[in-house]
Amino acid sequence: MRKLKLILSLIVLVLALSACGNNSEEDDEFAPSNVFGEENEDEGGTEEEEEKPEEDNSHEGMVRSGISGLYIDENDAKYRPLAIMMGNTKSAAPQSGIGEASVVYEIPVEGGITRLMSIIENYKTLKKIGSARSCRYYFCHYAAEYEALYAHVGQSKYAKDTLANSRVYSINGLKGETDSVFFRVSERKAPHNCYANGEALFKFAEKKNYGVYLPEGMEDHFLFADENDLNELTMGEDASYVEPGYSVDAPYFEYNADDELYYRYQYKGKHVDLETGEQLTCTNIIIQFVGISYFDDNESLKIGTVGKGEGFFITHGKKINITWTKDSEFAITHYYDSEGNEIKLNPGKTWILLVNKKSANKVVIK
Repeated sequence: MRKLKLILSLIVLVLALSACGNNSEEDDEFAPSNVFGEENEDEGGTEEEEEKPEEDNSHEGMVRSGISGLYIDENDAKYRPLAIMMGNTKSAAPQSGIGEASVVYEIPVEGGITRLMSIIENYKTLKKIGSARSCRYYFCHYAAEYEALYAHVGQSKYAKDTLANSRVYSINGLKGETDSVFFRVSERKAPHNCYANGEALFKFAEKKNYGVYLPEGMEDHFLFADENDLNELTMGEDASYVEPGYSVDAPYFEYNADDELYYRYQYKGKHVDLETGEQLTCTNIIIQFVGISYFDDNESLKIGTVGKGEGFFITHGKKINITWTKDSEFAITHYYDSEGNEIKLNPGKTWILLVNKKSANKVVIK
């Protein structure tokens, strides 16, 4: 009897163990390793996913200008910029549209005064640009560096041959064919009352078959620092005040560290754009020393734009010594630091001032 009970107990125990084993297999189907493992692999898991950096679409549809280093509409970047002569006597200032210029050249002309040439990229929307003044041959050399349309009202006798060159896309306000482009205002006396209309300039260039589009694969005019890694000229000398030494307009620039811009003054006051009333500013200043002499008339200036020379590059409150080279009349001028590296401008507007190398001691930078 005991044997029988023992056998029955063993049978019950085996059956119980067998049942526990079956339940264990069934439970595995719903175990956490399956519920939160296999199923979550399909769903991507419950662990926090690494956040992907958001794409920067702030410059979508834009390209970086080779003239200013700023982002501009990709369609605007396809067109030739405008280079327009502007008077800079006290009667001619302030100018209209100059605040839109990416680059301004200031170069001496006769009588100790300077004349300005504004390089404007998106000029078509400007209704009043000027006052427009006459050409000097050396301005053409710099306008051609940008493949720019060149707007002026008349010219000196020594500029005629240069204007006839195919690299100069001349739009002359003294020719009857440009009557739709230039207009005069009553509030100023001649010759400081002639202005150009941006849209009319563009249409004239189309009609003239100048080719309003820039050549494909054209070299950028300047090298630029990255907008997130500016060229601070950390090894340079202080340059919070810049005076090029011109005698008549007596211009100077003062640096504002808050917005990292140089503010321009001339004729003992702020230099502003007449249309906006805003003071002219720039990010970069280049002072370029050149040889200046006279033609046989002992009046018209002869300026050495080709060759090499010295100068200063000024930005971010600092300045360094530079050298410049220009291989031919219409070649791009390149600027180099003391180690022979081409300088990198900071994105923004640039003012280029040509100064007689014999007057280098009149330049004040501090």
